[in-house]
Amino acid sequence: MNRKSSDGSGSHCECVVGIDTKFTGNLTGSEDILINGEVDGDIDIQASVYVGEKGKVTGKITATDVMVEGKVEGFLKATNKIQLAATANIAADMECRNLEVADGAFFEGKVNMESA
Repeated sequence: MNRKSSDGSGSHCECVVGIDTKFTGNLTGSEDILINGEVDGDIDIQASVYVGEKGKVTGKITATDVMVEGKVEGFLKATNKIQLAATANIAADMECRNLEVADGAFFEGKVNMESA
């Protein structure tokens, strides 16, 4: 899942919600997405979702892989893997096959792990 650029910016993503952008509504698609701003709504992506360190999502995220460096409130579901960086702040239930939590990440909620 670590397909981000070497500077951690996720610059390979076709869709980027910038730092000064606030989006209200639901996002769907099949390309990787990087959230550096705010999204208030559900995200349903058949690829990877990256929530950058300055990013905030309030809603449900459904994707193949989810990498969080910022803040998520709601629900996370990954058909493969969820990664929480040391800067992640999660107030959400999660469902995934694989979970990686870095030392320092904050998580409040429940986790349902599916078998492979």
